[in-house]
Amino acid sequence: MSQRYPLSWSRRLACLFFPERCLLCGRVVHPGVLFCAACEEALPPRPALRRIGMPGREPLPTAAVMPYRGRWRRCLLRYKFQGCRSLARQLGWLMAQAGADLLGGEFDAAVYVPLGKKRRREREYDQSQLLARNIGLFLGVPVLDALEKVKDTKTQHELGRAERLHNLDQAFRCSMDLTGRRVLLVDDIVTTGATLRECAKELYRAGAIEVCCLCTATARFAAKP
Repeated sequence: MSQRYPLSWSRRLACLFFPERCLLCGRVVHPGVLFCAACEEALPPRPALRRIGMPGREPLPTAAVMPYRGRWRRCLLRYKFQGCRSLARQLGWLMAQAGADLLGGEFDAAVYVPLGKKRRREREYDQSQLLARNIGLFLGVPVLDALEKVKDTKTQHELGRAERLHNLDQAFRCSMDLTGRRVLLVDDIVTTGATLRECAKELYRAGAIEVCCLCTATARFAAKP
């Protein structure tokens, strides 16, 4: 993955007054550089690749930039919960690199896992939507608002295994015809994979011929009793 992302001239000018900082430790770095030398040296050599089981279909190829831990976890928490939405451009660039490297980068559209209406109002932005828009820009694919969350659900990692299996049943709906399209499904963090699985089911029902998934991070939570 490239650790340097393209900057607009306006952003380059802004860097004279508000310098770029390492995503992990906060040290000042050169414009367009995402990590300082020390943090870059500690990065994993390649994105993580998972395959999420799909009943009756081939498993979903799922690429994630890094494991959900340490400084990367803290970076994503700032983005997701502390209003640092400007991080979407840097995170989107890293995700686009992972998608191009691991999934071929040949997609007809990008679709994101949407927040429910209540959580969207509370947060004031949809983190996966912002990521998808930047990924679409970097990969040159259209971003579709194809999925809608139609049922309030509990947070997956707070539930036991039996509850997780049914928490997301019929929680999403696809409102677009995706016949014949190869779709890149974008989310922020993949844990059990249940959310991506349910969204992928809807995309396939809408006619998609292939679905691949792309996330900022992957985490595996032990099942609760």
